[in-house]
Amino acid sequence: MSADRGLRIELDGVTRPDDSFHLSFEGRPVIAFPGESVAAALIAAGEAGLREAGDSDRGLFCGMGVCGECDVLVDGQPRRACMEKAQPGMSILRHPPIREPGTADSRAAGDDWEERSADVLVVGGGPAGLSAAIAAADAGLDVVVVDERQQPGGQYYKQPPDAFRVAGDELDRQFAEGRELVHHALASGIDYLAPVSVVAAFAGRRVAVATADGMLLLTAQRIVIATGAYERPLPFPGWTLPGVMTTGAAQTLLRGNQVVPGKRVLVAGNGPLNLQVADELSRAGAEIVAVAELAASPIRQPARSARLLLSGPRVALEGLRLLAGLAARRIPLLYRHALVKAEGGDRVERATLALIDAEGRRLPGSERAYEVDAVCLNYGFLPQSELARALGCEYRQDPVTGNLRCERDGDGRTAVPEVFVVGDSGGLGGARLAADQGSFAGAHIALDLGAPSLPMATHLRRLEARIRRHQRFQEALWAVFRAPFLTTELATADTLVCRCEALDLGRLQRAVAGGCRSLAALKQSTRAGMGRCQGRYCTTSLRALLGHAPGDVGSGDLFAPRPPLKPVALGLLAGRVGPEPVARDLLAAAADDERAD
Repeated sequence: MSADRGLRIELDGVTRPDDSFHLSFEGRPVIAFPGESVAAALIAAGEAGLREAGDSDRGLFCGMGVCGECDVLVDGQPRRACMEKAQPGMSILRHPPIREPGTADSRAAGDDWEERSADVLVVGGGPAGLSAAIAAADAGLDVVVVDERQQPGGQYYKQPPDAFRVAGDELDRQFAEGRELVHHALASGIDYLAPVSVVAAFAGRRVAVATADGMLLLTAQRIVIATGAYERPLPFPGWTLPGVMTTGAAQTLLRGNQVVPGKRVLVAGNGPLNLQVADELSRAGAEIVAVAELAASPIRQPARSARLLLSGPRVALEGLRLLAGLAARRIPLLYRHALVKAEGGDRVERATLALIDAEGRRLPGSERAYEVDAVCLNYGFLPQSELARALGCEYRQDPVTGNLRCERDGDGRTAVPEVFVVGDSGGLGGARLAADQGSFAGAHIALDLGAPSLPMATHLRRLEARIRRHQRFQEALWAVFRAPFLTTELATADTLVCRCEALDLGRLQRAVAGGCRSLAALKQSTRAGMGRCQGRYCTTSLRALLGHAPGDVGSGDLFAPRPPLKPVALGLLAGRVGPEPVARDLLAAAADDERAD
């Protein structure tokens, strides 16, 4: 990391453009480069606090447009810093507290909605969505892909911006695989729309999409939902400090923007992503002060580790090489540990780890403290299920892992026959399983719609075999990483559980003690789940407070998905499709959901 570029780095095969420009943040000049997100430019300049929240600031947290914690005002308009590209001359201010007036989007209202139909609509441009689109398009179907990201490739492949120069023969395998998939998809003839946001779903296989130019109503014979997953949070004292972010957000900064989140970084949580990102950050020049893994060491699980090696030898050996690299760079890897406290002023400055027993209890006297300027967290994933549930798909919770899984057939078809859910949006499985599930669903949709037959039977048998192999590996992998399913065990009475509405554990516990017996009652009593993330980051904790154990949850036990599913200017919803305002349907749907709660 060069002194003049702050936290910017250079990865093999990817070169940042030379033509920097200036924008301003709170009146201070900030250097940015073409292709960077606003969040990346600000973090590279050392600006961690991006949004005002009462007497404190919030910063980048999820890095994928889900949480709303990095909301800023760009030239007076509210924008998500992680999703907005930096532009010369931007004037950026911290977003004031949500309930203050004067932050409405001023885009013009009332324009008629554009309409578009297709054989297949794919929502999501990651491994699952692009693979499904390729399979359907190769069979001659009219395919539209909508994606919220600036670059196709999704959370896993995280392709560099178009403005960056790429030398294909120098890229690591993850970059190269993603680049090949993206090129194949774009060459297949799909209609790729990005960056856009899906904000609602209606009966009749209709999906409302907010674009840069207005609203688009898409109707398709088949819908493939490949929206992926976001990281499951774990509240603890200090987890809302700027500089505390998900591991995926740190990886997006690194791989998508060539920016590290800090110079001294602690990584904590459960699962292989933490090890990978710790290794990548270390190689990029950040000092990794420690990695805390909630599961036990693989050495203490010889039978499970052997099963993992047999089910996926190549990937397992890559994992061993990764562990060896961390050890060679003398990065402490602490098993059965969790991050129990973060402290700091304007940003995180100190992080404390503690040993956790097999029942999820913190062992007194086991604390270790580290000086840091960034913390990365990942305790597993939750599927982005809101669109699927809005269309009538059902989800259930795994009683062992706590993961939500969509009720679907082997080809991804849900209880709504025209809707397919593939990849991590239906349950955690990783990029390779997601890609094959997408291909499998796309091929079956081609058969559904009578597309010209390919050598389909052989192709489907091959895909089925690969899917089963991926699933066996994932089962073996998560057996090795099996850990206590924590929810609020590390929180104290004044720890915020609902970040959006600033609700601490003590207040929520008092509401439950006072008679709240359901998510709906908690919501009505405290506003829990009513913020910008719509309960995505607090539902698991709230259910635990209500006494619900993992495994007894279905779609009806979650907050109902509310339109708009993602932030959108109200003015855009005021247009018409045909003779009637579409906003009326949106409001009616929301009212029906409210009565159902």
